[in-house]
Amino acid sequence: MKSKSSFPIWLKLCLFLVTWFVLLLVFEIISQSLLPQFSEKISPIYKLPVRTVNHLFQLVATLSSIWLFTKYIDKIPFISIGFYTKGKLKEFVSGFFLGAIIMAIAFFLLLSLNEIAFNSYWIHIKSILFSILFFTSVSVLEETLCRGYLLGQLVETSNKYVALVVSSIIFTALHSFNPNMATIPVLNLFLAGILLGITYIYTKNLWFPIALHFSWNFFQGPIFGFEVSGQKFYAVIQQTRFEDNLLNGGSFGFEGSLLATFLMLIVIFGIWRFYERKSISS
Repeated sequence: MKSKSSFPIWLKLCLFLVTWFVLLLVFEIISQSLLPQFSEKISPIYKLPVRTVNHLFQLVATLSSIWLFTKYIDKIPFISIGFYTKGKLKEFVSGFFLGAIIMAIAFFLLLSLNEIAFNSYWIHIKSILFSILFFTSVSVLEETLCRGYLLGQLVETSNKYVALVVSSIIFTALHSFNPNMATIPVLNLFLAGILLGITYIYTKNLWFPIALHFSWNFFQGPIFGFEVSGQKFYAVIQQTRFEDNLLNGGSFGFEGSLLATFLMLIVIFGIWRFYERKSISS
């Protein structure tokens, strides 16, 4: 649904980002004051719950910012940014399985090339549940922000491909302070933004990118044992890299590898081709 705002698009997006940062700060203060007992300084055992709880506060701040702007500035329903559910189950399931398949290909290909080694597996139900909650909040937050609102607004006023590139640059910038950042991770984060946004410019729906984002992260870290954007998480599969290089991604994880670059380019082209053909035939 088209925004009814009279604000110039760039001014509105700047005001939105300022509002978002302010609310993030407010909710961070609230989370730190309400949950001092979960401080990471007390015990490493609480690291995952703290990270999860803090991210849930960030999610609330993000959704609140978007709701304020959709209601009072754009004057459109919040759901219209991409949360319509009718007939979208297929898109959600497709996104979920696509992320799982990409990570399975990455793991077994690197295993066959002797880039990584399987050590053991460790199933810990509590950690799996925390991981599901954490990566659900990550995918909903980042997709609602970068695709649902920012890309959705940009598509209204500019070429859809320009809008996709700009939103992907913002998505990359939001990850710029992640550990072990380097040139290939920056490139791959940008391509991830393209991959997650390519369906949105055709469908204006968030269920595919949310499912893909969740599945990509969840299978990458908690299942197959890679770092996720430079960060370590609990993993079912315990693996070891023989050396850090551009094929396995090193300490940034699979997202820092040239293999990830290659796979994302293939999938991006495939999705683009599918929707272009679909638009021509219709």
